[in-house]
Amino acid sequence: MKTTIRFTLFSLVISLVAQASETQVLPKNTFSLELAYLHSSIDKQWDGNRKAAPLLEDIRRYEPGGGLQGILHARPEAIFDVLLVQLGYGITDRLTALVYLPIVINTRINANLSWEPGDFQSQLGRSYSEDDFWQWAGSLGQPRVANQWNGNKFTLSDMIVGGRYQLPEFEWMEQQHFHWAGTLQVALPTGKNFDPEEPLSVGTNLFELNAAGDVELHATADKAFMIDDDVIPRINIGADLFYAFFRPRQYTAGTGATNPLLANIAPYVGATYLVDPGDWLGAGISIDVVPIIGPSRASIVSGGSEEKAAKLPPLLTLSAKYTRVQTGQSDWQSNSPLWDWDREKIWQPGDKNIFRFTATASFLRLGIPAQLFVTYSAQDLVPGKFTRPSNSLSIGLRTLLKFW
Repeated sequence: MKTTIRFTLFSLVISLVAQASETQVLPKNTFSLELAYLHSSIDKQWDGNRKAAPLLEDIRRYEPGGGLQGILHARPEAIFDVLLVQLGYGITDRLTALVYLPIVINTRINANLSWEPGDFQSQLGRSYSEDDFWQWAGSLGQPRVANQWNGNKFTLSDMIVGGRYQLPEFEWMEQQHFHWAGTLQVALPTGKNFDPEEPLSVGTNLFELNAAGDVELHATADKAFMIDDDVIPRINIGADLFYAFFRPRQYTAGTGATNPLLANIAPYVGATYLVDPGDWLGAGISIDVVPIIGPSRASIVSGGSEEKAAKLPPLLTLSAKYTRVQTGQSDWQSNSPLWDWDREKIWQPGDKNIFRFTATASFLRLGIPAQLFVTYSAQDLVPGKFTRPSNSLSIGLRTLLKFW
């Protein structure tokens, strides 16, 4: 008999560096400030056969010592609204420092609960209805679960700090417009865990958002293609190979203080338990196409130089990226091996397929130090395995500043 319907969101996928090129860095002493609004949703998970399944298993309730009361179905959908703040600084022309600050504006979970009647109950002369079930649960101290949960209002997620170093090119690499770089990012534990006493709840740390690892190492490369006499490339093809490490985390078990039937696992799990979600290994390929280079003019952005203005980013860039992520086996450690396996079996080694499409409008060539971008990310176009796909839309503004 299930005693919890804990919902934990693992598939909100966001990008640390929202710039077109996989190896792009900032010029020395240049700052970049990026603000973006992200709207993300998730309503299913992939099972071991790459089939879509509900995020929560059905909860079968039995009459004590008797037959099936009924089945409580939940088809939850989680919706996140997030403010993404990114600050970059060019330490040298090849090394850029990054600080990434995700702030969850609000989280909404629509439970979409429904009831399937069970066996005939002689004392009632019929099967339990949904109201009968909640009245019975209420007699045991379990309040009726609301069909919607809201929380995490303006709550900080895990802050990420990192750096990207563009490696020196050999002569043939310069001739072929080939660049390569390495990126290291580390998450600081500034997010929060879910509320263990709530039957529907999700936290804001990166483990629950499944947005990035605690430590990630990326090796990236780009090949640009020039057309005719263009000063800047019309096409860029990039590649990204990365490894993400997740540290084990300790969680507090629900005691059933407010939900004795649906959030009471401490008696057999223990006061706390550990979760090691398993690491990621991923690879991605991207393409950037420039349909409009746009005019250029000498301005304060180009230091008054028309020649430098002509080399600034194009007016419009369209980008597409596909990323394949292999996920490792999770390891849950509590006082109940059976409870551990119930969770480990849905987080076995698996994979997810991420498609990201971005349109970037840059006004640097016109003398305005700003770039607007819109990104749509989808994880359900190609089924994965033992992962949860999310779809997200983000709209943002990036500006470049130089003070010395």
